[in-house]
Amino acid sequence: MAAGFFTQGVSFELPHPPISERTILLVCRVVRNAWELLIATPPTGFVLKTATEDEITAELVDIIENRLRISGEVDGFDHAIFGRVEREPKISNFNKQHPDKMPDIFFGLKRETLPVYSSQDGLFVECKPIDSSHPLLSCYCQKGLIRFAKGDYAWAMQDALMLGYVTGHYTFEKLASVLSKEENTNLNTVNHSLQHMFMYRSSHDRNFVWLEGRGQACRISVSHLWLVMP
Repeated sequence: MAAGFFTQGVSFELPHPPISERTILLVCRVVRNAWELLIATPPTGFVLKTATEDEITAELVDIIENRLRISGEVDGFDHAIFGRVEREPKISNFNKQHPDKMPDIFFGLKRETLPVYSSQDGLFVECKPIDSSHPLLSCYCQKGLIRFAKGDYAWAMQDALMLGYVTGHYTFEKLASVLSKEENTNLNTVNHSLQHMFMYRSSHDRNFVWLEGRGQACRISVSHLWLVMP
């Protein structure tokens, strides 16, 4: 039997309040800023073109957490508003049967005044390479995006972020084609469209039920930000 929430003396609502469009765009700006810094001044021994997904993510998180959040040089992003930015924290899935799920990046949100389950409140980010060896469908979608649809990550949230490390000529049109195919039903895609010049967005129904009689999980909106290899 799945474990329940420890709710004695704790009041929270599901789903958590949505993350504002402004906040999501700010996080995307922070990530893009970190990417530009990584390209311009890579650490000693780091070669972006040959680095693995994990190595790239580790360097991005290091810049975001230890420089950008602390310095406040990106207007609106600082330690007074955001909690720690972590790489691969251990967080349980929706029914606690898998307590060691590790999203690639977790942006903590300081929203303790809201009725949230604090350990599950934040912007969850899943990172995936996109190139000839890592196809959009089998890698980016079926090993990345699907984790939000099935409740591995961000199960209490209404918003999440996919981050793509792109090598070669891949566009959001190709992502749209994948999401539009009826055979990809396990993604439960409801709609998808270009939101900004640099960001795509897709919405997905979720078929699991929250514990303790809290009802059917809500739909989740996933923003897609792609970083192109120089």
